[in-house]
Amino acid sequence: MEPTAQRDLRLTLAGLQAGCLGSLLMIGWWLLAELIQHRSPWTVPNLLATTFYGERAYRSAFTASTWSGFAAPMVVYCLAGVGFALLGRERKAGWLLIMIGAVTGLLLDWFVFDFTLRRINPLVSIYSPDRILAVSHLIYGITLASYAGFARDLLPQPALPSEATSEAPPTQEPPEVPFAHSRGLSDQEIGGGVPQSADEAPTGPRPL
Repeated sequence: MEPTAQRDLRLTLAGLQAGCLGSLLMIGWWLLAELIQHRSPWTVPNLLATTFYGERAYRSAFTASTWSGFAAPMVVYCLAGVGFALLGRERKAGWLLIMIGAVTGLLLDWFVFDFTLRRINPLVSIYSPDRILAVSHLIYGITLASYAGFARDLLPQPALPSEATSEAPPTQEPPEVPFAHSRGLSDQEIGGGVPQSADEAPTGPRPL
């Protein structure tokens, strides 16, 4: 049976993988959706960067402060993936887990952008594209359900059985002539039945 500490570590790693994958898909949707609408793909990351650099970070171009707009959500949503996996435990992947993940993603959208950032940085709540953020969090939440597969892949593999040592084949004994001892035959009589070579053929008087 797997120890509790080892299982928690495995679920933590699985949740970290799922959270990282979901974060990358979420950020990718931010960039793609802005491009589809013929706007700068750096709009959302630069908007998030204003939390650390102020209004001067809200630009249409990629700048050094844009990295903070990528790093901050990666950290937050990777940790959220770990929490989701630890709460879900050994739940099997399925439609129920996907639905729970989708609801979790939408709740995170409300908690991060409508509750937390509204109080920390009101600029985000004013200029944030709500539909793009909602869809991206839905994608993120659905991806969280993949932690079950990652956790299953991290299960310790059973030890392979040790290979059997090869044994030398037993030495074969010469075949025993059937009923030889029961008939009381001597060794010479037994050997007489064995064919001899031409050189060893017995010599005798030739017939006239």
